[in-house]
Amino acid sequence: MLSPSVVSDTVPHRGTIAWRITQNMQGCEPEMIDSVIQANIPRRIHQRSQRPDTLSIPGLKGRKTYEISAADIEPVYTLGFFKENPLLHPELQAAEHGFSAVPVPYMLWRDDWVTGLLLLGFALLVLVANRARRQFVLQARNFFYTPQSVETPFSKDIAFEGRTVLSMTILLCLLGVFMAYAYSQYALDLFLSQLSPYLLLSIYLGCFAAYFVAKRAAYALTGWVFFTKAQRKLWADACSFVLSIECLLFFPSVLIFVYFNLPIARIASVLLVILLAAKTLLAVKCYSIFFRGIHCLFHYLVYLCALEIAPLVALWQSLTLITGRLIIEY
Repeated sequence: MLSPSVVSDTVPHRGTIAWRITQNMQGCEPEMIDSVIQANIPRRIHQRSQRPDTLSIPGLKGRKTYEISAADIEPVYTLGFFKENPLLHPELQAAEHGFSAVPVPYMLWRDDWVTGLLLLGFALLVLVANRARRQFVLQARNFFYTPQSVETPFSKDIAFEGRTVLSMTILLCLLGVFMAYAYSQYALDLFLSQLSPYLLLSIYLGCFAAYFVAKRAAYALTGWVFFTKAQRKLWADACSFVLSIECLLFFPSVLIFVYFNLPIARIASVLLVILLAAKTLLAVKCYSIFFRGIHCLFHYLVYLCALEIAPLVALWQSLTLITGRLIIEY
């Protein structure tokens, strides 16, 4: 055991009693040190809480809970804190004004950029139609007539300029982008999506541009391999004429759809009829230029499937795949 001097030396320093006892008993056994520490450290007084037991702790007897009525809460919690405040008017009832906010979905007719592009497209369409009206009339008159030679008295008047074809192609790309976005927004429920509309419109524009470039390149390669120069010239003029007619018919349809809120199913039916009519005209012209006779029927069907139907299917599948992937990621 410790001597009285050690105990008297450790008692005044209650905050460091255990440490001082350990220092003075160096070399002793741990059990002896522990017994001395337990003997010199004062016991702690444990006092149980007298508050009601609301958690039903096992072993503790819960007290009876008291119910507080609304009449008791009103003066204590409402009037008590602000009782001396001259700005307190409990006789006035506060009411909420306005209405809950409703998220506004992105619509094409609300976008200033879309409106600006459509206005520029309308001005470009009027300018091109005014400059190429003679070519339109001559092509419409001689569309179903296929000369044996490309050198005809009206060959230079019928041919479209490269700028006219490029302008119509760009306009057709923009119109296709707007209609593809409107259909995706309706069919895939993109009204409240976090996906940026400008990102989707840009991707659609790239897809349509790639479609027209690839189709033009396929026409040029196939014509260079299998057909003569005169046939290629007649086919290029026919494609330019049909493309221009498509653009002239698509533009007012898309314009009416965007700004008059027509049902997407109705406008899609109209555009589908225009597209089928254009493809039918191209099929007739293709048969009259390249594949005359029953013996060329198989080659004719292969040509139509490879250069007219397959690119449209590839474009549709690309747009669907890209839209679904972007919706999953965003």
